[in-house]
Amino acid sequence: MSVVQSAARVVDAKVPSCRSCPLNLNVLSSPDLPLIESFKAAHGRAWSGDVIIEQGAKRPRLFTMFSGWAIKYKLLDTGERQVVHLLLPGDLVGLETCITGAAEFGVQAVTDVTFCTFDAERFLEVVTAPGVSRRIMTMQAHESSMIAERLTAVGACDAKRNIAHLIASLHLRLLKLGLAQDHGFRIPLSIQQIADCCGLTPVHVHRVLRALREEHIVEIDCRKVEILDLHALRDIARVGGMELPQGFIL
Repeated sequence: MSVVQSAARVVDAKVPSCRSCPLNLNVLSSPDLPLIESFKAAHGRAWSGDVIIEQGAKRPRLFTMFSGWAIKYKLLDTGERQVVHLLLPGDLVGLETCITGAAEFGVQAVTDVTFCTFDAERFLEVVTAPGVSRRIMTMQAHESSMIAERLTAVGACDAKRNIAHLIASLHLRLLKLGLAQDHGFRIPLSIQQIADCCGLTPVHVHRVLRALREEHIVEIDCRKVEILDLHALRDIARVGGMELPQGFIL
């Protein structure tokens, strides 16, 4: 993994309006919308492989993903890495840096990404608005729930269920965003990145994916996931009854 700090190579001075944001339909009537719009500072961009937030950085940063994929990870002193969350459009990033003053996790772009940057210096002022604070708490509770569920799959399940859960949960999230079809989606992750998400070796990931293909459940080819049997996939992953809420966008 490249750890060259290259956060937001391009920052656009023109900030897209929240009122026209395709991710923000659930806040169009919010009385806090003018405050949220004033909180935005810029529209940033980073390229695939860029480290957007370096673990341990002391500078507060807060943004929401607008497009693309990124990974939130924990890096050990030995150089080993565990991916703790996959970041998709609408996800809030960097909240802990505004609260504790340091980045507990690193964030790296998987694809080219764009994001709405907020003025971190105004965080304490803006968060006093009841609607904004409630939205942030809801988003963080939602993320914590997803991370806890993934941690359970990684730590307590066999490799097949672990990988099936990753694919099924990603499918549900992407469906909510309109970025997946009923039986498939594009996945920009390499086998190594999938292995990092699942706490497995690339060899083990290849073996499980081959088994899922031979059972006519899932096939991944050219970074495209084709779900051949959605019921079987969800049955293995045990997420058939999981309901993800509609996107909570700041």
